[in-house]
Amino acid sequence: MSKFAIGDIQGCYSEFMELLSKIGFIPGKDTLYLVGDLVNRGPNSLEVLRYVYKHQDSIVCTLGNHDIYLLARYAKIIEAVSDDTISDILTATDSNLLTGYLRNCPLVFQDSEYILVHAGLHPDLSLDKITKLNNLISDNLKSDTYDQFIQNIYGNKPHIWAKDLSKIKQMRFMINASTRMRFIDTKTHAIDYKFKGEVFNHPSNLTPWFKVDKHPSIDKKILFGHWAALGFFHSEEFISLDTGCVWGRKLTAINIDTFEIAQVSAI
Repeated sequence: MSKFAIGDIQGCYSEFMELLSKIGFIPGKDTLYLVGDLVNRGPNSLEVLRYVYKHQDSIVCTLGNHDIYLLARYAKIIEAVSDDTISDILTATDSNLLTGYLRNCPLVFQDSEYILVHAGLHPDLSLDKITKLNNLISDNLKSDTYDQFIQNIYGNKPHIWAKDLSKIKQMRFMINASTRMRFIDTKTHAIDYKFKGEVFNHPSNLTPWFKVDKHPSIDKKILFGHWAALGFFHSEEFISLDTGCVWGRKLTAINIDTFEIAQVSAI
C-alpha cells in the first residue's frame, strides 16, 4: 500500500497513464495525491477527469486555478480564452458528474504528515484560519448557488491579508493564494500577479512565497505544484511537483513514504 503525489497534469492523459504504470499505482490499494490543474492546455483533459472521477475513492485532489476556470466556464460565468482545451468536457454527456466531482474537491487537504495545495499557503494565514476558510469555500462550491459564488470570487483584490476583510474577500484571498500565488511582496506579503519569471531572477521587492517563514501553526510538509518554471524540488518543508509536462518537459510523481521519484517525458 503506497502513497504517491503527482504534479500538474493539465490534460496530458497519455503521460499520466504512463507515469501511473511506471510507479505501479493500483486503485483500491494505493492512494494518489494530485495537486490540482487536472485540466486545460493539454490535449486530453476529458480523459484525465474521467479517470480521476472513476477512481476517486483512491485519489485526493485539490483544486487548481485551471480547475476553477473549468467550473466558471461550465457555469457560463466567463468567456473562453484562446488557448483553453476544455470544450469537450463542457459538451460531454457526463459533464455534470465531472464538474460535480471538482466542486467537491477542497482547496487544501491535510493528513497527519502533509498539506496538499495547488499553489501555496500564504504565510499570514494560520492553519486554523486556512481550515475554516477551506471548509467555507467547499460548502459554497457544493451549494446550489455555486455559480454565484464563483462569480464573486474572481478578481485580484484583495491581494493583502487583513483580519477585518469581509467574508467574501477573505475567501477570494484564500482562493487566489491557494491556486495562483508564486511571488509575494517581501515587506507587506501582498500577492504579486505580474511577475512570472525565474525564481532566481526576480525584482528585489518580491520573494517566492515559500521563502517566507511559514505561519508557526503549520508544522507539516507542504506539497504543491502550479510553478512550472520552478520545477521539482524536495526540502525539509516543501515538495514542489510541477515539472511542466504541458510545456513539453516532464510529469513527476513521488512516493511520499519512501521519497522515490519517477518521471516521464512529454510526448
